Amino acid sequence: MNGTAEYFRPFRVAAILVLFLLVVAACGGDKSGGPTGAPEDVVTRAPDVTLGAGTARIKINSPSATASGVVDLRNESGRLSVSAPGVPKPAVLLISGGTGYVKQVTDAGFVRLDAAVPEVLRGGDPFADIDLVRGTVHILSDGGNEVDGASTLRYTLTIDPQQAVSTTPPARQAELRAVLENRTALFPIDVWIDSTLHIRRVQVPTDLIPTTPPTRVDRLPVASDVDYLAFGVPVGPTPAPSPARA
Repeated sequence: MNGTAEYFRPFRVAAILVLFLLVVAACGGDKSGGPTGAPEDVVTRAPDVTLGAGTARIKINSPSATASGVVDLRNESGRLSVSAPGVPKPAVLLISGGTGYVKQVTDAGFVRLDAAVPEVLRGGDPFADIDLVRGTVHILSDGGNEVDGASTLRYTLTIDPQQAVSTTPPARQAELRAVLENRTALFPIDVWIDSTLHIRRVQVPTDLIPTTPPTRVDRLPVASDVDYLAFGVPVGPTPAPSPARA
């Protein structure tokens, strides 16, 4: 009997190790070193792989506000808490079908937005930012980085807005056009991708209209980050409220 137990011990250890690695990867602790393969292949495949995860816990950092919560990437829905300097309590942001509805804690109801996220999170659309990657026409590999504990490679991409829209699934194109605001000139974004080809962070200039994006006093671009912290997490139903349009 003891001999049988000893025989199966390596298999139990291996199974526990595999389960541990899966849990760690889902929580952002991937230490694999990032993706392998040609940058063109990695970047091209990343949007669909990321959407294939279904749901994600995200964090948005913009110059004017931050937000966190869980979203359904394929259905463009979710619930986020939005915080801004000088505002005592976070606002609630519900997203349904790519349209956002925001409610301050002291308000009586929700206000419908013209986009998925409010203006204070400009550049931090967790859905459109993934589809922007489809417009890549030039790639610079910037080496390995860690995003929220996950090993990634960082790529600086040159985006062609027209290509981004034309290669995005039709049901998602309207929101992407709204984010691009009729821009036709090329512009840069940065993207961090892990070993499973999931996008872990997208950094987008907050204003895509000027030919030269505005810069801070330290000469860094004014940009918003969307971090995808974990995938396949539960997300509750987010039915659209029925408010007056903003």
